[in-house]
Amino acid sequence: MMLPLGGVVIYGFISFDRLLRMERDQNYAAWDQDGRPAGFLWRTRECSWISSYVARNRVSFRWLFRTPSWVSQSPASVRALRHFRLAVLIWNVGVVLWAIIYFGLLHR
Repeated sequence: MMLPLGGVVIYGFISFDRLLRMERDQNYAAWDQDGRPAGFLWRTRECSWISSYVARNRVSFRWLFRTPSWVSQSPASVRALRHFRLAVLIWNVGVVLWAIIYFGLLHR
């Protein structure tokens, strides 16, 4: 069960990075204001080593619950945000189910 969830995590990273690149390419001012976040698997020379990773953590959490205004300007951005959110949801539900099954079977 954990192997498919690993694939979901990678897909979530890819979806988030795709969205981040769209922000940088289509709305550089928003990307700059967000702290020039680096992706999970993607990074530009403009990213700093520490602050860009801190910005990534802040932005990735915020985007789970709030849609940035620039996202609505592009159907591809809307789709990437939806895929990122779905991957995070599937990962979290899957880990909880795995824990219930694993620990439930372990204590029989």
